[in-house]
Amino acid sequence: MNTYAAVGLRVVAALVCGAALVAVLAQPKTPPAAAKGAAAVVPALPASDTAMPGFGVMVHYLPDKQTIGEVMRFDVEAFANQLAQMRVSHLILTLGQNNGQYIAPNSALEVLCPASAKNRSPRDLPLEIGQALRSRGIALVLYLPFRAPQSDRYLMDCLGDVNEQQPPPPKFVAAWSSVIRDWSEHYGPLAAGWWFDGTYNTKGITAAGWEQLCDAARSGAANRLLAFNAGEGPERFAAKSAPCQNLMAGEYMEPPARPVAPPSELMFHVLTPLTASWGREAPPRFTPDQLRNWINEAAAARGLFTLDMPIDATGRFVPAHVALIKSVTARKP
Repeated sequence: MNTYAAVGLRVVAALVCGAALVAVLAQPKTPPAAAKGAAAVVPALPASDTAMPGFGVMVHYLPDKQTIGEVMRFDVEAFANQLAQMRVSHLILTLGQNNGQYIAPNSALEVLCPASAKNRSPRDLPLEIGQALRSRGIALVLYLPFRAPQSDRYLMDCLGDVNEQQPPPPKFVAAWSSVIRDWSEHYGPLAAGWWFDGTYNTKGITAAGWEQLCDAARSGAANRLLAFNAGEGPERFAAKSAPCQNLMAGEYMEPPARPVAPPSELMFHVLTPLTASWGREAPPRFTPDQLRNWINEAAAARGLFTLDMPIDATGRFVPAHVALIKSVTARKP
């Protein structure tokens, strides 16, 4: 059986399950890690002799239909070298966001929504980046919205989704699980985790629906870190939004000197942009001492501190930003 036929059968099966979910009136199952008296088992990122433990970078690399061809210009080696110079332990990489463009092919998506394939580059950039990072001891975490791309009407309709502030329909849960599973299995152990954005409304997702989503996220590497982001700030950065979540999403625009999370089974995590907003090229908001403090606070909590940093179309960071981070993470003599 060819690849598209196999994927097509899997997608059809998922959609049939999704339709059946409408009639399911099951109570959500308690995940093993959340059972009374059970200790959470949180996977660890691969250890590296050169990286600063727990310190990571996020990039918002989001080409649109007009610039998707620029994916071919992305210099993977230069990008990975700069991350290594900054002693990064992990990278959160956007596969796409709300404009409907993705920087990687996806067989399930092309079966479900074939007209969308023409807008994607044939280059498998996450695969190349993952391989380059692995050789440098840096873990790759994939970013994806929890919902269909809200600005792409075609994808919204063919995936069966509605506005992200409304509960996700079962048809969408089944379809999106197929898309996630395809990437999960394709990247396998190269993907050390998933960071799902926009988990604003999960009402109506049944135990079976969560099982579909969580199994898809773990497919290909069962010990992944999984974060589901319900929003920004002190009330939400540490929230648990999915049964299989084991990492705080961490979004915190103005983190205090000592971010404090409530008692939680989740791995501690703070994520904030270096500049005024996500992916924006602008002067840094923080001093070296502030950054060192947050990295140390995360390390003391055996967690992660991730800094969102802008890159250009070729994958290069702002030189002044690189110099700042190198001064923060430099080994002590």
